Amino acid sequence: MKCLLLCAVVSLSWSAFAQNLQPSTNEKSLPDSASTSKSAAENADMPFVVRPVPIRPPTLRIEAGPAAERRHVADRKFLIVSLFQIGATIGDIESTQYGLGHGATEANPLFGSHPSRATQYAIAMPIAAGVVAWSYRLKRSAPHSGRWLIPQIVAGVVHTGALCHNFMTAKTQ
Repeated sequence: MKCLLLCAVVSLSWSAFAQNLQPSTNEKSLPDSASTSKSAAENADMPFVVRPVPIRPPTLRIEAGPAAERRHVADRKFLIVSLFQIGATIGDIESTQYGLGHGATEANPLFGSHPSRATQYAIAMPIAAGVVAWSYRLKRSAPHSGRWLIPQIVAGVVHTGALCHNFMTAKTQ
């Protein structure tokens, strides 16, 4: 039904707005081409000469642009924050081992209740490296933003808190 209605509207609009295919009297009086104009009739005694247009390719100059300033992503501030985070992770692992030697148990379910030193390093250090890589990518994408600091500072503060907690727990037992 919609298709039939659309066809009817199109055919009615075509017949209402279609041009008259019969030439009008004004169109019959127009010349067929521009060569039959009055200026062409006046210059009929001059021969028509075709001259080629010289085409010269543009000269190309390749110049080196200004040297792009390469900013190092891993600058001094990045290295200091990374060392803080890695140091806090190592401190957390070693304080956990100290606490485990004095009768405490590990509360982190990733490690189990009595993890070995190798197990803790094998689990915690790849996570710490992933946090450093994440901060590196954040700093590379927006070097003037301080958002790249957030993952490393948070991880470092959490591990520092765990380090303090481990020593306090080991002293009480």
